[in-house]
Amino acid sequence: MPFDALLVPAHRRLANAVPLEALEAHRQAQLERYAPSFWHQHQTWLPIGLVGSVGCMAASGGLANGALPGSLLPSWLCVFWLSVVGLLIVFGVFRVSAGARWEERCVAPWALEELGVPGRIAALARALCSEMPAANLILGELKQEAVVLDPYLLIEFAGERCCLGIWEGKRIIAAA
Repeated sequence: MPFDALLVPAHRRLANAVPLEALEAHRQAQLERYAPSFWHQHQTWLPIGLVGSVGCMAASGGLANGALPGSLLPSWLCVFWLSVVGLLIVFGVFRVSAGARWEERCVAPWALEELGVPGRIAALARALCSEMPAANLILGELKQEAVVLDPYLLIEFAGERCCLGIWEGKRIIAAA
């Protein structure tokens, strides 16, 4: 058990800490959930596909116009194709979202509520920090672009770590 050499009260508080294996499984599941989009992974194909579709539209319009001179069919075909591509863009089919990444940083015990840490987890973290002044609190955040998706809080002392809680918004997923 981490922190075996600590004072007995702190050791009792950490007896029900979130297992680091559960935290790692949660971190991996969240990375898979917020993986990069297909278009982000294949960014070179997006402009090729869009330019290629415009080229195909022009070729089909030219072929239809050559086959049926004086017909309005090529005009309507072009308008239809442009509408389809426009709707695909509007509805986000070509959305290029980057993948999420985990970032960790040390935080002060007094700033936990400002950072969105739930009260129950913040109270435990402050109590542990008062019993172990040399301990560090580490806030881990899953970030996608500038948005924080999923945070957790660790306490670190003498090279060992314990997870105090994982939450999403107001919902606590796991807590010590």
